Amino acid sequence: MAPEIRQFPPEFAAALDGVRAVNVRPEVSLMEAPAPAKLAPFAAAVAASVEEAGSELARGRLIVLYDPEGHEAWDGCLRLVAYIRTELEDELVTDPMLPEVAWGWLADSLADQGVALTAGSGTVTRVQSQGFGELADGAGGEPEGELEIRASWCPVGGVTAHVQAWLDALCTAGGLPPASPGVRALHRRTR
Repeated sequence: MAPEIRQFPPEFAAALDGVRAVNVRPEVSLMEAPAPAKLAPFAAAVAASVEEAGSELARGRLIVLYDPEGHEAWDGCLRLVAYIRTELEDELVTDPMLPEVAWGWLADSLADQGVALTAGSGTVTRVQSQGFGELADGAGGEPEGELEIRASWCPVGGVTAHVQAWLDALCTAGGLPPASPGVRALHRRTR
């Protein structure tokens, strides 16, 4: 018996085409990832990693959810769920403005792509660790930290611009300069 071929609703299929149409910077690896099965009748996910000189600078995941019946909390049938995670430089760990700035990376990236954070919600979490005893020796006693951005919103218009904005925010979180057509960064400080 042949396996069942699942037909996607046109709106969900168009969203997946929008994900495939995104322009990916050379520093970014984008691959299909497992999607959560219980959040919506249709779901797909991609994972991304930002790397430079063999070091991972940031990683993330984007989930596309589609419920043909719509969802009241989503304000529509289609929802994007984004995740971004990066290590923090020592001086940023305790910066009181960090959560607002990090949320701004996503909001600004969406605005730069000409799309909005419609019915948006999310969190910015920072984790600070201070090593002691044997662990203090390896880290030089300096605080270390991680930043995590979780957001969800309803994409209005084509999905490609929304996915591009997520990738731009991921690169910003990783410390890469903005990518402008025809402009090449000369150097940047490494972590």
